[in-house]
Amino acid sequence: MINVVKIALAVIVALAVAGFLYAPHLDSYDPGGSAIVPELSGEVRVLRDEKGMPYIYADTPLDAIRGQGFVTAQDRLFQLEMMRNLAWGRLSEVAGEAGVAMDTQVHLWNVPALARRQVGLLSEAEREWHLAYAQGINAYLSQRQGELPILVRDPQPWGIEDVMAVQYFNITGSTTNWREELLSQALVDHLGPARAAELSQITVNPDDPEGVYTASDYKYLLPGLGLDAQIDTSLSDGNGSNAWVTGSSRSAGNAPIVASDPHIDARRLPGFWYPVALITPQWRAVGAGTAGAPGLGVGRTSHFAWGVTNGYGDIVDLYIETVDPDNSANYLEGEASIPFTVREVVLRVRDSEADAGFREETLTIRETKRGPVISDHGMAVGSGKVISRRWAVPEFIGDNLGMREMLLAQNTEQALTALSSLAVPLTYVLADYDGNIARKGTGYLPRRLRGDGAAPFPVTDDVDNWGGRIPGDEMPTVRAPAQDWVGSANHRIVPDDYPHVYSTFFAHSWRYRRILEAMQEKQIWSTSDHWQLQLDTKNMYAQRLAPLMADALKADEKTRVLGELLENWNFVDDSNQAAPLVFQSMLRHYARRVVEDELGTVLAGKYLDDYYYWHERIAMITLEEDGQWLDDEGTDAVESREALFKLAGHDVLEELVPLYGTDPRAWRYGEAHTITFSHPVLQGDTLAQWFGGGTHPISGSGETLNRAAYKYHQPYAVTFFASMRMVADLSDPDKVEAHIPGGTTDRLFHPQFKHLLGDWLTGTPNYWWYSDQAIESHAVSEMTLSADARSGI
Repeated sequence: MINVVKIALAVIVALAVAGFLYAPHLDSYDPGGSAIVPELSGEVRVLRDEKGMPYIYADTPLDAIRGQGFVTAQDRLFQLEMMRNLAWGRLSEVAGEAGVAMDTQVHLWNVPALARRQVGLLSEAEREWHLAYAQGINAYLSQRQGELPILVRDPQPWGIEDVMAVQYFNITGSTTNWREELLSQALVDHLGPARAAELSQITVNPDDPEGVYTASDYKYLLPGLGLDAQIDTSLSDGNGSNAWVTGSSRSAGNAPIVASDPHIDARRLPGFWYPVALITPQWRAVGAGTAGAPGLGVGRTSHFAWGVTNGYGDIVDLYIETVDPDNSANYLEGEASIPFTVREVVLRVRDSEADAGFREETLTIRETKRGPVISDHGMAVGSGKVISRRWAVPEFIGDNLGMREMLLAQNTEQALTALSSLAVPLTYVLADYDGNIARKGTGYLPRRLRGDGAAPFPVTDDVDNWGGRIPGDEMPTVRAPAQDWVGSANHRIVPDDYPHVYSTFFAHSWRYRRILEAMQEKQIWSTSDHWQLQLDTKNMYAQRLAPLMADALKADEKTRVLGELLENWNFVDDSNQAAPLVFQSMLRHYARRVVEDELGTVLAGKYLDDYYYWHERIAMITLEEDGQWLDDEGTDAVESREALFKLAGHDVLEELVPLYGTDPRAWRYGEAHTITFSHPVLQGDTLAQWFGGGTHPISGSGETLNRAAYKYHQPYAVTFFASMRMVADLSDPDKVEAHIPGGTTDRLFHPQFKHLLGDWLTGTPNYWWYSDQAIESHAVSEMTLSADARSGI
């Protein structure tokens, strides 16, 4: 019997080993040879370098885009299909109940209807551009090769409406401010408008005179509305980024240098960005795009280079609606009673217990003139009150999306004009070969006539509080700055005298302050200097607060060692030091103690989960020693910041000693502060070791340029970080320095699924080749795409 068991185990092991060894052959493709793309007007060559990055040579930009669609499907078919499912609100068909919340959001935004409507409005040039991308995808689908069927099953052809849906879905991901409106309303309900204003978000533009900041006073709100806000901050603060450019006079090669590192949650391999080059006789573009969208999100063309950050321009408002007490099918605008518009959406939810493996779930969506009622779907509820959400994008779409014209622009000024058509709220930095540099905010921002967008606006009459959109030429723009550099770190880029309400929600100022400091310290910048600044982990927030913490902690024998660690710290968030862990833990516990006695445990937790919302405010309360907020209302004594620092120090010991030992000097930030890279389906720390990129210690924090941010209730697991780093030196004819934390392909067993992760972890740049000579010398394969049937896979 024992022998039989041993034999059986041996057979199982042998089969597993054989399967593991053979799996790459099932999940691979030939990067050479030839293939058919019927709509091509000429032959297309696809060269790949040692990283697997495709360089697409075509006679026209449209053929290059067809080639991009083809290679994207070849490398990222699973990602393409997931993006399409997300964009059409069909994630629950794949993920079951776990996908219902996301599908609900997509249908509240009504992305599918918007995509279909946009198709009908497109100019002929825009239609051809996006259709070409779908044609390339479909050409691959007709000849697909090697994907594991368990991950990609029978994908259907793509249409132009699919490409539109993916792009508009991506815009919803950059539209987060409405969540902060719910948080603001919860604070107003709990504290009243005046006291809530003392905790409202502070936004700072460090380029303004010192001490200038903006915060909402909520004076347009009606107190006592009885809202019990159900706030989901799980997706808040997800999009960040740094981007800056030095002009010719400040760059070592006498030509501008552009640096850009977008921050998103890119823990799911192979990563968010897909590096690609598009090359025609008249034009070339080298950079990174995303699955489902033609062109590049960041990169360099034969005319200019650009980087991008989330700009946090506010393109959404929430409204407090009143149901007609005499007719619940209607809502009120002053004395007018107006019927809700009602639409229904049927979700097909994967369910192993249902017939045929799926069950149906119906979403009933009520809408006012402003938009869908989100309070019907768990985002805010109140006695007799409803919350609607208004999105500027459907109101202002036109015949082009802006990115095609931007990508084909021949100088910075043309690119800035094209960006005026862009719906998504971003901030771009640009530089061209003539030495022009610029920064511009984008997005369909409404011209607010009443209210500031910080909290839901009460509807009391039929007067619209929007008066159209802010014109493109009035969006915040900087050209040819006197200091010959310009940048963005998601901070408030609008000056104090900007005439429009742009947003009340931005990132904190600390990352941008570090860029300012670095630019003041060094006059001439090399490519290496830019790269090192992207990897910089100096924490300027800690530089202000840690010395105050240290003084208080040293005065208490129990926390003296913590104080000494902070006192001797260089404010660099190095994974091998103890002090960064002490500071991050101190900040968490101190911030909680500042607000919890007034807000209560639940609301305080929601407040602190919204990282950007409180960061500058807690600093102001601390530095100005605001006794009203530093005093603990639960005690008879009058507390100071020093008293709260000491209490927070005790919290730190209680949290960290059981995990890392009794001697804080032996703690290491990287033991707690880690990042895990996994497969998008095979998730979890254990599976990540086998099928993903594993778990690694990481330097940086939410306050550093080398961003490594975590969520308040999930310390210190990093979720938002540099999803790509790029430095484009316009004096370098051969390459762009860049890397991504993952790989070229999403094929699970392919050797290029995660092959670039090691360089990302060490901060080592890879290269996106730019010149023909550099591309040819690094090419390891070549595929020919053509329209006729003489070639094929």
